[in-house]
Amino acid sequence: MSEPHEPSSSGADAPLPSLPVRIAQVFVSPGRLFEALRAKPVWIGILLVLLVVGVVAGLLVPEEAYRTMISQQMPRDADPAQIEGAVRFWRTFGPLLGVILTPASIALVSGLLILAYNVVLGGEASYRQLFSATAHAYVILTAGGLIVLGLLAAGGQQVIMSPALLLPDLGGGYAARLLGKVNIFAVWTIFVLGIAVSRIYPRRSAGGAVAYLGILYLCLAAVSAIPGG
Repeated sequence: MSEPHEPSSSGADAPLPSLPVRIAQVFVSPGRLFEALRAKPVWIGILLVLLVVGVVAGLLVPEEAYRTMISQQMPRDADPAQIEGAVRFWRTFGPLLGVILTPASIALVSGLLILAYNVVLGGEASYRQLFSATAHAYVILTAGGLIVLGLLAAGGQQVIMSPALLLPDLGGGYAARLLGKVNIFAVWTIFVLGIAVSRIYPRRSAGGAVAYLGILYLCLAAVSAIPGG
């Protein structure tokens, strides 16, 4: 799949890896991938892959898997009719919402990076470079979602692949809920985005970006772990 790209004076003569190769590089050599994307920040193909995979996966999810996911997110004393209504809604509109929320989420993360590294720290990267890098990093989140859906379809009960899986005796307190909200694939994605920042902004470290995005993510998890949050 070919995509238009902007010319760049840095690495402009280096061939851009094909889409399948770029997907593999997200997992095995993200540094090399983001060096290439810095010069040629393509994003259309990878975004289409994320959207198509999300829609197909959403359509193939068994209704019982939706029921399991929704039951875990709602209060234990929730009305069964309310749960069934939510199941019907997500079964019908979930794939469509994914088409909207996935690019919106990528755009938001890219904007947060622009805010920190261009506006605050005076960098000169383009929004397109960061959008391209973020879209590719989201392959990891998508892979994690597919694993969870597979486990649910097989009769599993866990919605989020979190460190809480390794600590089953934490109880039901706030700390346990917070740990249960931490998605290990989201953390992995943050580390990969840190590598992306270090390539797009050569004078910036991956660790700083990981800390920045990690703090934002933990704040979000902390809020969502509050009962009713």
